[in-house]
Amino acid sequence: MRIEEADLNTLKTAQRRGRVRSPETQELVEAIDSLVPGAAKAVVIETGQTAQKVRARVMYAGKAAGKKLQAAISGDKVLFALKEEKRRPGRPRKNPI
Repeated sequence: MRIEEADLNTLKTAQRRGRVRSPETQELVEAIDSLVPGAAKAVVIETGQTAQKVRARVMYAGKAAGKKLQAAISGDKVLFALKEEKRRPGRPRKNPI
């Protein structure tokens, strides 16, 4: 192994190799990105898969897409939709000291 000096600008502009996602996960991310509030989609559980694994994969894809999801298992499907953000309460009370 040989170590040499390198230019810092080259390092900053070099393409970083990120984690390569599976085609199934990439398909889920695209489906999640196309979701609109008030709409839901479902993933059909195939043989050899468990509902928990499919739900975990859906939630992982949601995290990768940067969206918060609400998921539920119904029969042989995993349903998912964008999670509605709850409104935060108003101004906090003053400290009575």
